[in-house]
Amino acid sequence: MPSPSYEPDFALSAAANTRLHRTRLPLSTWEQAVDLILGHPSVSASSVQRAFSLGSYRTAWRMARIIHEALQSVEWPLLTGDVEICDVNLAPHRRAPKSIWLAIERRRIGGGLIRGWRDRGNIRTDLRCIATALDPAAKVITPPSGLFHELRILGFRHRSEPLDGADALPTAAAVASGFRRMLQARRHHGLAAATLELYLGEFVFRHNAAALSWGLAEQRRRVLAALRAPRLSA
Repeated sequence: MPSPSYEPDFALSAAANTRLHRTRLPLSTWEQAVDLILGHPSVSASSVQRAFSLGSYRTAWRMARIIHEALQSVEWPLLTGDVEICDVNLAPHRRAPKSIWLAIERRRIGGGLIRGWRDRGNIRTDLRCIATALDPAAKVITPPSGLFHELRILGFRHRSEPLDGADALPTAAAVASGFRRMLQARRHHGLAAATLELYLGEFVFRHNAAALSWGLAEQRRRVLAALRAPRLSA
């Protein structure tokens, strides 16, 4: 597999305090791995190991995880217009629910941008986190619950709509269904919290890249930029 050509300063991505710090793999292998993961949504660590003849499954797993972290860290424009906010239980029939928060632009034509977060069990903390992704002029739509009063305190225009027996608001339900299909395709019946966040970040990346009409070259550029970006201090 020939190595693609990228901007020459990509070599700086191996500097200290980036996701590729101390990597022993050639940068060309990382570039090719980004292409593999972007082009094949269901690629596994085993597939990465085979594709690059890596001697260790652990190395392949870590490589895939670092790239997924980069997908998760790509920055997106603030959500604008009418924005649905809903919590969705991914496992409604299990004793221990596993919920996520979704914020989705509601558009008449085409898919709007989305953002997703793992439910941390504190409504005030979760809503304040979600608020950072919203344009101040956004009109927020939620299910009818006093839990969402915090949004008005934060200064957003807010209205509620009934669920009419559904699990979520209509646009949120459609997006959640797509995320469930992604998880089912990968045959994950149980997910650790950190893994759920990575898959949700990947799902948001693929959805938003399509909504913004990013081709593969633009997707690759964004992910490589995230790989070489300095990590935030703890």
